[in-house]
Amino acid sequence: MNNYYNISAPAKLNLNLLVGDKKVNGLHYIESDMCFLELNDKIHFRYSDKDVFFQNDDKSFMINPKKNLIISALKKFRSFTDWDRKFEIYLEKKIPIGAGLGGGSADAAATLILLRNLYNKEKSHNKISFSQIFEIGYELGSDVPACLISKDLRLKGYGKEIKRIKIPNNYFFLIINPNIELSTKTVFGLYSKFNNLKNKPKFFFLENIKIYNSLLSSATNLVPQISEILNNLQKFPSIVAYGMTGSGSTCFGIIKDLKEISDLRNYFNERFFIWYGKKTNYSVNRIHSSKMLENKF
Repeated sequence: MNNYYNISAPAKLNLNLLVGDKKVNGLHYIESDMCFLELNDKIHFRYSDKDVFFQNDDKSFMINPKKNLIISALKKFRSFTDWDRKFEIYLEKKIPIGAGLGGGSADAAATLILLRNLYNKEKSHNKISFSQIFEIGYELGSDVPACLISKDLRLKGYGKEIKRIKIPNNYFFLIINPNIELSTKTVFGLYSKFNNLKNKPKFFFLENIKIYNSLLSSATNLVPQISEILNNLQKFPSIVAYGMTGSGSTCFGIIKDLKEISDLRNYFNERFFIWYGKKTNYSVNRIHSSKMLENKF
């Protein structure tokens, strides 16, 4: 039987984001400590006689066909390998779009991991190494290499300088998104305008990790609801730190236990996407097969 091959694509969370000058290929120098959440998309591949793409029908999370990084990753992989296998592809989208959680990059990275696994099983020689899909991933976006690793990381430079770190495991993360998409390019485009402001955003520490985001002023100028979320998060004493991830519009609160989680969730109405859970380190060997889709489309 033609099985489905399934892989999770986890959301990334930038605990901090320090933005420097624009230099390489129009990219800004950045430094960031990041982790990956239990919040993830699910991608299912099955061999087929033609390429077909399906997505779950959550209208708020529908991806733009012109910005489908799963298809882009498949095309890049084919171009690199000359592999002509076709697939039915099913996406269960759980990560908000344009939210600073790296959902598109996560989908691209998971697709490359899955394709490499299937390709190497089929080929007796010229197998694809992880470093090769790392290079393919970088062509798809500067966040994709980090998403290929999907562990506690420190990113420096322009996307390729990555090293493993340890972020404390004994915290929960409350994720709040105002259901407003933000363009990364637009937010970075405003960075220089707000970078010289005297009133810099406040910062916190999670043990030895600074919680800070250089893009906060740019993002809140475009989406004032971000300030509303952060102002509300600071009212809860159980939140040890809070901030914005990536280029926004998602905010996060870090809590030690879940005693106040119901109050926190109830504080934000149905206008917001809300998730809570823990971070985890993902393995590249997280692919599994099944005879049926776990959730019907």
